[in-house]
Amino acid sequence: MEIFIERIEQAVTFGIDVYSFEVKPDQPFHGFKSIPQEPRIHVVHFQHSENGMRYGYYLESDSNYVQFDYDRAKELYVPRSLESDQDRKDAYYKFQELSSFMVAYPSVDEGDSWQEMTKFVKWLDIKYIAGSSGQFVYMDSAITTEEEKKVLVGVLTSRGQGYRESLPAQSEASLNYAPIVFKSKEAIRDDHKMQDFLDKSYYLNEVVLARYHHSSIYSLLGELQLAFLNTLLFGSYGSSLQWHNILELIYFSSQVKESVVFELDSMLAGQLKVLPEFYVDTMLNETVWRRIVGESFHEDKLQQTSAAVRKIWPNLDGESDADDYAEVTHHNLSDEGDDDAPVVGETVSYIPR
Repeated sequence: MEIFIERIEQAVTFGIDVYSFEVKPDQPFHGFKSIPQEPRIHVVHFQHSENGMRYGYYLESDSNYVQFDYDRAKELYVPRSLESDQDRKDAYYKFQELSSFMVAYPSVDEGDSWQEMTKFVKWLDIKYIAGSSGQFVYMDSAITTEEEKKVLVGVLTSRGQGYRESLPAQSEASLNYAPIVFKSKEAIRDDHKMQDFLDKSYYLNEVVLARYHHSSIYSLLGELQLAFLNTLLFGSYGSSLQWHNILELIYFSSQVKESVVFELDSMLAGQLKVLPEFYVDTMLNETVWRRIVGESFHEDKLQQTSAAVRKIWPNLDGESDADDYAEVTHHNLSDEGDDDAPVVGETVSYIPR
């Protein structure tokens, strides 16, 4: 696949998958070439200033030619596929003319990282989660998740009529990840409170997988990978929360196949390896990672993940820095206020350094 970029009128950071570079105005750059057919899923992303919004498009590599034109009204690069016979003919000659001004897709690295990072991601799932039916799936750093939207609506509604004008529009884009709420009645059954609190296997297998992933753990791993990509490429905070939620759900469930645990161990080590250092304070929850590698059902099978986590936090086994500024509130699961009922951490709010 070849991707054409029209004339650059302002400084912009272009990226494809995990590769990116800056381009200055009028610099002779006209796109990306030799994009591999496998894996089929790729992401083209843009940022117009250091603090500007990051946005981009998921696309499949089955189109031979795609062109991005800058829309001045939207202040965005907008894609279009060159599929008609005339468009394809024009694109062929255009490629012959501009090929030397196009950047070749980087050679496959030793670990084939993009292949591994999208191994379980399905195109239909990307479209469903993003609420898109088109050939290109738009994503940016400002799009929230459905869960974030519900929380916002609840807060604004509770504050009365004066705040209702601030409610997000129903048509506003959001990410429809599988809802994972650990303190919910679906997660913890009334007659199995302690069991479900200590072991999330019921919630994983009988609720989340059965309702949202056709009882397939690999489908859930695809959502995990997509949530990570949205975190990595677009700085999506809501996606980072979903990434952590899925990890907690799997690792604190005893009924997970050993082959899945080993697969996830390798996957997570690769994800943590490419995550920029400046995301550590904003996108990583140290408490969750501490529990995963030190308290989960599968901690003894997480050698790669454990090594990657301890590279980020060398003193992970000691006293946590997060303990100094984490504010934890608790929710008692017993409606009658039973002192012996399990107590669950409801929220952990991290104060920026």
